[in-house]
Amino acid sequence: MTYSRDTKAISEFTGEPVSTWSEEWRIETEARTVLKMSKEQRDVFFNGRKDENGRSIDRGVIGIRGLKAAEEIKATMERLQEARSRPK
Repeated sequence: MTYSRDTKAISEFTGEPVSTWSEEWRIETEARTVLKMSKEQRDVFFNGRKDENGRSIDRGVIGIRGLKAAEEIKATMERLQEARSRPK
């Protein structure tokens, strides 16, 4: 079986083909995934979960990657929503 790294997909941001192996594509698909989540799921994704004693169960993006990374994801989500609302 052979695998190709020449896989392309259309970016919602630019409307142009982008490599599905690129960091650009990873960032875009992460934002797509988070946008599909409910408000509660997003809160857990970003902030993690705590048990009844206040101890962390899951750390979330802020706890693992930092506040700056969470803000970058949120900014990408906003850009994606703007791109989706543009007339085609």
